[in-house]
Amino acid sequence: MDLSQKRLMRIISLAALLGAVIGPHFLATLLSLAPVLVIIALFFKLRNPVFLTIFLALFFQWLQINIKIIYGNVINLPLELQFSFYQNTQFLYKANMLSNVGLIFFAIGLYLPLRKRLQNFDILEQLDINYKPEKILKNYIIFSIAISVLLLFRNSLGGINTIVVAFSKLKWGFLLVTIIYCNVYDQKKKLLYLVIGFEILLGFTGFFSGFKDIIIILVIALLSIQVELNSKAINKFSVIFIFILSFGLVWTTIKMDFREYLTGGKDSQRVVVSKIDAVNKMVGLLSDLSLENMGLATDALLDRVSYIEFFSIVLGNVPNYMPHENGAVIKESTLFYFKPRIFFPDKGVIDDSDHTNKYTKLNLVGDGQASHSVGFMTDAYIDYGPYGMMILLLMLGCVLGWSMNFLIIKSPNIFWAMIFIIPFYFLLGVYSFNMIKVVGNFVTYIIPVFFVRKIVFKVFNKHFI
Repeated sequence: MDLSQKRLMRIISLAALLGAVIGPHFLATLLSLAPVLVIIALFFKLRNPVFLTIFLALFFQWLQINIKIIYGNVINLPLELQFSFYQNTQFLYKANMLSNVGLIFFAIGLYLPLRKRLQNFDILEQLDINYKPEKILKNYIIFSIAISVLLLFRNSLGGINTIVVAFSKLKWGFLLVTIIYCNVYDQKKKLLYLVIGFEILLGFTGFFSGFKDIIIILVIALLSIQVELNSKAINKFSVIFIFILSFGLVWTTIKMDFREYLTGGKDSQRVVVSKIDAVNKMVGLLSDLSLENMGLATDALLDRVSYIEFFSIVLGNVPNYMPHENGAVIKESTLFYFKPRIFFPDKGVIDDSDHTNKYTKLNLVGDGQASHSVGFMTDAYIDYGPYGMMILLLMLGCVLGWSMNFLIIKSPNIFWAMIFIIPFYFLLGVYSFNMIKVVGNFVTYIIPVFFVRKIVFKVFNKHFI
């Protein structure tokens, strides 16, 4: 364990112990400390983009599990008084405990296939000087524009839609290597950050707020070129964290009104206004911000991030009123993507809300803009109970970790390995996703990328040198 890991562990441990003493969640706070220390010990490796990608993805899962423990400690409000459904609240702490333990098993599963190859990896020692920062940046811009255009017509692409979506995720790998090369070689940095700023602004104009993805990749890249987590670095990343938090509060405040404008007031996810009109509307909403609205947004953001309430409700229903599924959920989640609809015309459609209603009995109705998921750890519990779920999560982590290792081995060099691997952030930060979507996101990324990786290298590599 290096000095940077020890420093981060000390900071988080001191904050957790202080929260445990002053807040109403002493034991739960101490329990929440265990998985984050494990995640830091396994994956917080500066200058290691692969491990840092996993670290941030798992840290986000940890926040989804524990954010209301932290918030409750700050304002002295017990966990059971912070949720909206007020059903089976006696199971909230159990849901929190099972999720924290499950996260440890999932993290260990990811680590085991990767430890030998990547434990001591340092991107600054592996950079290939044949790749030119100015060419990488130019081609990133071209690739980003091309993918944006293709995605506008994704619903018209028929059978190749899955390949296009998988290919679009490579953008995040391209962005990471672009940031790393421009910073390490101190070239085209002004243009780089101008492009990133422009993309963040454009991210606001879409329904799915794509600006968050750009910020995540930027953080991974900055950590990947950070030599040591010293006081200066801690201050820098603290400012970034405060900026992201403020960004999140502002976005949460205006999000509902802004999305209603984007869709023309309809219950859909289709944007019907131009980018310019969207920007003008956003500026208008920002100018009308008030402290009262920001206060309401804090609660809304916490509700958005936190995701253990459905698990607690399921704990009250399974197995008391419904039996465990003994593997039916993971079986259906896996087989679903290997059943072409042309051969299985009766194949159903994925409806997260229906799945959630089945095990929570809440009778939730999707509004066309959102669906309700119980989360993949809850699905693991539904299948195998509190002990068997840990084995399933360990195995799932191993499969994902092995796949990452396999892609690295099969990549022509480390430059392309980073491009193929970094999108795994979006396959791992998935606590709120149902198991069928966790498996689906993985299958629909890994299979197309594996088969097109040589073509991608052959067509594009010469343009980066």
